[in-house]
Amino acid sequence: MLHIKQITKEIQNDKKGFDQIKQLYQSAFPKQEQASLAFLINQTKKNTVRFDAFYDGDVFVGITYTISFEDMTYLWYLAISPEFRGKGYGSQIMQQLPKIYPNNRIVLNLVVQDEFASDSEIRKKRKAFYISNGYTTAEYSCTFNRNHLDVMSTGGNVTANEFLSIFKPYFGPIMYFLAKPKIIN
Repeated sequence: MLHIKQITKEIQNDKKGFDQIKQLYQSAFPKQEQASLAFLINQTKKNTVRFDAFYDGDVFVGITYTISFEDMTYLWYLAISPEFRGKGYGSQIMQQLPKIYPNNRIVLNLVVQDEFASDSEIRKKRKAFYISNGYTTAEYSCTFNRNHLDVMSTGGNVTANEFLSIFKPYFGPIMYFLAKPKIIN
């Protein structure tokens, strides 16, 4: 059974634990998809933001980063340590999310499918993973930091306006203006 440790500024005092989290975060996501780790951790001061590390016993297996607003939770990051990928940990974490956020629809995005992209097989596997965990694709997509992204959700549909509404309280007005995702129908 997985257990969770919330990542806050205090985790930085645990050098080994923090180094594992940092290494996974920096290796799992392309640079253009990464926010500053210091910024992410600082945002955990808000009671609507969680940065979680998942452990199987004492063994670190993965992370999630979520932002909640009203009855929605946005899964910004999910990463599993390379040595544990394909062993069911990602699905276990996905099954934990509705327990952590029992009254929320959970929404996420992922890079759109493109059969000509160099990573097209990885994109297909990611989408299949989310579908197998109960997520459905929205009728809209978005751009965020110049990335074209599909939007998926579970627990109910999330409209385009609802999706956008998650980010303003998180970023604040200035950063929201600069980082605001744009909907593509």
